[in-house]
Amino acid sequence: MNIEFHYNITYILARKAGFDPEDAYILAYSSQYVDDNDCHYYVNFKKGEPYISWVSQTMDITKPSPKRQKIYPLFHFIPGDPDSPTAQRKDGKTHPFNTTPDSENVRRILNRALETNNFYRIGVAVHAYADTWAHQNFLGIKDDFNAMPGLVETLLPNIGHADARHEPDLINNRWKDERLIEDLEIINNNDRFIQAAEKIFMTLLEHKNGSEAEAASKWEGLRPMLLDSMDESYLLGADDRARKHAYLKIYPDMPEYDKKAWRHAAVEKRDFEIDIFDRYWAKEGFYESHWYRFQEAVKAHRRDSLDILRPVYEQAEFPV
Repeated sequence: MNIEFHYNITYILARKAGFDPEDAYILAYSSQYVDDNDCHYYVNFKKGEPYISWVSQTMDITKPSPKRQKIYPLFHFIPGDPDSPTAQRKDGKTHPFNTTPDSENVRRILNRALETNNFYRIGVAVHAYADTWAHQNFLGIKDDFNAMPGLVETLLPNIGHADARHEPDLINNRWKDERLIEDLEIINNNDRFIQAAEKIFMTLLEHKNGSEAEAASKWEGLRPMLLDSMDESYLLGADDRARKHAYLKIYPDMPEYDKKAWRHAAVEKRDFEIDIFDRYWAKEGFYESHWYRFQEAVKAHRRDSLDILRPVYEQAEFPV
């Protein structure tokens, strides 16, 4: 999924579930920033050791370093149920790292975050949870299981959905996954995304102590609004800011997303420094900043996900 779901729709879902505007913003920004947090930063202080951030995305999934490949199963391709009805393939293959929607593993990861009531943590986990719909039937590791037919596809690394390019992430997109049995191979992303939206909304509303009756009633009104916005955004073209106007009709006060805003508020770059690792310095209030709190949420999500997924890693003999 891209910013349209991870930020715009996630913000709407959080607001409708009862989160106030600031908390919904933190949750939605954190959800989208998982994709934009693709660089390590060594943040210096006048005294003491530097603060080192952790990445949650690589700049190009088709050209990742071996070390960074390990982030995909933790943030974007959560291993699910290899025997899920949605994962049936023509070749009959299964894999313990296969991503499946709403799996027990990703539910445990999301619930662990919800227990903290930390909106940065919840946003990171909601990103991973949503991606189990978009990235289903792909692995977050390099494996022929990800391979799709085609000449160009044979030239791409079999990591995640690299062979499918951006097809799984786009709203209002239909595409074909020929690896799956005929009943599953025609993919309508809107069907997948609205299922993800419903599950996220229900989960967030339950976290805010909403009743089942309230959830059903609110979703009945929200579902057509989201579908209409998704349809309208498609007509506005490829520009993310233009497409956002379709969602502003639901919440006109939705803040603008700026992927540099949190970092710029927390650290400053000093170009006169010689060593590249010494160029970033903490600003006043660093430890109270959104950026620092998000980075700590990424580290906590990684730690908890590894703990929950350790049996899968051991079964696949994949190094942690």
